[in-house]
Amino acid sequence: MTEAPIKISSSKSRRITRLLLTTGAVALVVFASPLLTPIDDPASVDAHTRITTDVTWGDDIRPILRQHCMRCHSPGGAAPPYADFTTYGTDSAPGARAWAAAIEEELRTGQMPPWTADHRYGQFSNARTLSKEEKDVLIAWVGGGAPQGPRRKIPAPQEFTSGAWELGEPDVLLQPEVPFEIADGNSTATRTERFAIDIETDSWITGYEFKPDAVGAVQRITAWIIDEHLEPEALEVEIQLPYDPFRDETEPEPTRMRPTPAGRKLLGQFLPGDAPVLFPAGAGKRLRAGSVVEVEVDYRRRRYDVQSGVVTDQSTLGLFLAQSIDEVDLIAETLAVGGRGLEPSKKELRHPISVAREFTEAARLIGLNPRIDPDFADAEVTLAYPDGREQTVLLITEHSDEWPASYQFERPLETPKGTVVRLTGTLRHEVPTKGWTGDLELLVDYTLTDHLVLPFVIDPRVPQSGGQMMRGIGPDNGSSSTAAATPAAGPTDPTAAAHMDHSPLHGGQFFMAANQYHHVEGTLPASGQFKLYFYDDFKRPIDPRNFSSTVIFERFDEASGEFTEEPYPMQVEERGTALIATIPEELPAEFYASTFLAGERVRFDFYFEELTTEPQASVGRGGTLSIGDHSHARPPLTIPAAAAAIARELGLRAEQVQDRMTQGDWLRLYVPAFDGRDLAEALLERLDGITARERGQVRKAVSRIMQSAAELDRAGDLADAGRARRALARFEDAVREIANIFE
Repeated sequence: MTEAPIKISSSKSRRITRLLLTTGAVALVVFASPLLTPIDDPASVDAHTRITTDVTWGDDIRPILRQHCMRCHSPGGAAPPYADFTTYGTDSAPGARAWAAAIEEELRTGQMPPWTADHRYGQFSNARTLSKEEKDVLIAWVGGGAPQGPRRKIPAPQEFTSGAWELGEPDVLLQPEVPFEIADGNSTATRTERFAIDIETDSWITGYEFKPDAVGAVQRITAWIIDEHLEPEALEVEIQLPYDPFRDETEPEPTRMRPTPAGRKLLGQFLPGDAPVLFPAGAGKRLRAGSVVEVEVDYRRRRYDVQSGVVTDQSTLGLFLAQSIDEVDLIAETLAVGGRGLEPSKKELRHPISVAREFTEAARLIGLNPRIDPDFADAEVTLAYPDGREQTVLLITEHSDEWPASYQFERPLETPKGTVVRLTGTLRHEVPTKGWTGDLELLVDYTLTDHLVLPFVIDPRVPQSGGQMMRGIGPDNGSSSTAAATPAAGPTDPTAAAHMDHSPLHGGQFFMAANQYHHVEGTLPASGQFKLYFYDDFKRPIDPRNFSSTVIFERFDEASGEFTEEPYPMQVEERGTALIATIPEELPAEFYASTFLAGERVRFDFYFEELTTEPQASVGRGGTLSIGDHSHARPPLTIPAAAAAIARELGLRAEQVQDRMTQGDWLRLYVPAFDGRDLAEALLERLDGITARERGQVRKAVSRIMQSAAELDRAGDLADAGRARRALARFEDAVREIANIFE
């Protein structure tokens, strides 16, 4: 049986498309071969494995695997210990090269990376997904013989092999004194341990990092803050009012005393493959002196582990605390929806089961932590807004208890007062209809909208008229928590618009909304047919079902001297990528779209003198999408010893990329881009002397530089100015973030 030919996206460079055009027969031989043998040098491969691509491990593959795969596929990672992707591999120590054919198969079947959330709903910073372009590069590497490339003996990344804390030494370490043992023959177990927090003054948790010990057996770690034994407290917060241009700027902002919730509150959780968590800048979870942290570890031997023998575990939790009184001005809390061991009625068992809670104050959602029974086939998290809109923010289409996940929003999600968050699960058909109980729980991390008054005032007496409480809907009516307290504000990042490329993707007319976050594009692809596309501030498409719009034609009646309006409702088009309306067939066409956007009605005016045409990719000789080949040779790179000097070198590389784009030197964009990638990677070894939050920021910035360097290379191969500008914007943004830390 033969495999289907490789498909490469239109944005891929000629060095990959050439593989498809000239070596199809060779590719079939590689696909049909058994697992490829590990090699140390491309010249030593078997005779049937020809190197037919310049996509290499060192330049192209290692950054992708580092970003998406090495966290699990590394020594001590959650994947089987024999599947280590941190190195290219040799005959005696197989690495990623030995798994090349398996990597391709897993990508084609969608088995890896293990992520069951539907990509159409929610944008998550910790999503374990690969882009179409990244998959194309990996598959082309395998089909071309999986070469290592000119960069030999590349060391394995330290963050996955050294055993050190990724974000540096935590401020508080919580580790049980005695290891826990999973008895011989037991496949599952649970351990709960309580730790008294020995701090002199109340503080804030700004991030946390779990370090599992018996990685192959740890299924989940959940940590809770318990402080109901302490005196209640309230913190003074500044009420965030909607913008009013007529308000006296000298008038002080109103404040209120906001009680902090007491009881058992989520601190955080760990699931296989999870990275350390840092709360959004300025946010923290309250940690009072005298609190207790409860850590619950769920164990389950995985199918690839030896099922016999005693397993010991001494997993550790590290907490990062605020270093100054003004580091935290946003209170982070958690809302519990549903619970464990629910007992639905017989009627509920025949239908999807839902649990829900209502926010009686405004909030910004930052993360979702579901715990769903294996008997549920799928799960959906929706938000029902006070204005009647509903939005799906998470859809798990094929629930897998083997690879659960937490979901950290890429941007905080505005949640107005009165919004209901609902978790719905559909049971599998084989579930019995009597006596069944199961877990259907969602822990929602959020921050308050109101800001702390700094330095804040602590009142040990909780005022009777203080913050409002949550009220439950469904099985969890009895529980309570707190949320934020004011109508939804605009986006928190005032510079987001600067990152946005406003060139229309579909050849239409492009607008940025007043909130500086949402963008819309209107097109007239055919006479009498209007389409409206929605994007975020990085030009990523947003599901149009989150919005509603009506096309309005304004007509002047000469007889009456009055204006009239002709409304044409918009519907979601069949492909689900835009809203569409049938409008009068006339040119020029002048109208506006009345669009419900971010909780308010917004008007966008359109004027078309002719039909719009979607831009087409330029095609070169031979039908390829590129303009020429080039080598990836670079002058020797000297990496400075000091982190600040590396940061300055990164700034110079960004300027060099811009200069080459201005000069049209597309095929040499890769030189400063790849230099920047290597400089950024070296920076990871020089993170001493900065805070945990800064270390986390550097790691994320380095990841963006490595990804955008590859994007710049491919955009340069195609002379694609639009893609190059977007990649450079990401590159420059990451470089600026690093410079702010080290300079």
